[in-house]
Amino acid sequence: MPHNYELNNGCVDTLIPSQQGGSVVAKWIKVLGSGEVIVWAGEDADKAEYIVPLYLSIDYSQGNLNTMPYWCEELLQSTGAPFFALATTVHSLDLTTSAEVECYQRHHQ
Repeated sequence: MPHNYELNNGCVDTLIPSQQGGSVVAKWIKVLGSGEVIVWAGEDADKAEYIVPLYLSIDYSQGNLNTMPYWCEELLQSTGAPFFALATTVHSLDLTTSAEVECYQRHHQ
């Protein structure tokens, strides 16, 4: 395993170009604190690393999409303890969602 990386295990579905002309799913990931992740395709140290942003995948299969509740929008745009509590909780549940929350909050500052 590359130093400071963790096995992807389906956390990030970004495809990386392969030398054969196709694409492969990242095998190793390294989370950056900026809502981005470094992805690596394989074991070889001479292979390229890619820095990609993390985004939630959108699921339209539910049909009726509701707007975000007012209290949730306020929490996402807050600073200090309220936002820290939200970010900590979301981070413990899902890495990709955590990155989305942080990006949303930074965008609205």
